[in-house]
Amino acid sequence: MRWFRIRKANIDPTLRETYEQYGVVSLQLEYAVKHYVRGMQEGERTHAHPDDAALLAWLTEQYDRTERKETWGLTLEIVITVFIAVEVLSLFSPALHWLIP
Repeated sequence: MRWFRIRKANIDPTLRETYEQYGVVSLQLEYAVKHYVRGMQEGERTHAHPDDAALLAWLTEQYDRTERKETWGLTLEIVITVFIAVEVLSLFSPALHWLIP
């Protein structure tokens, strides 16, 4: 759960614009598909893009942003539920006085 801080990617602004243009899903797919190429030996994998540090940092930043949004959304749902429960209980508390002798 992440309420406040996200890990900011320290990358070139033009590279950031390019990543934002293509989006998270397409870059995740590109990284997953092209990151490993079958080597010549039996099942050995070699890195196709050894300099993907900027892409991975940007994807981590996007993941943190999404996680922070989900955390705040869940927090607000819990707070709203608690407020509604308190309101309903306070609404029925005078009726309980009449029902219980």
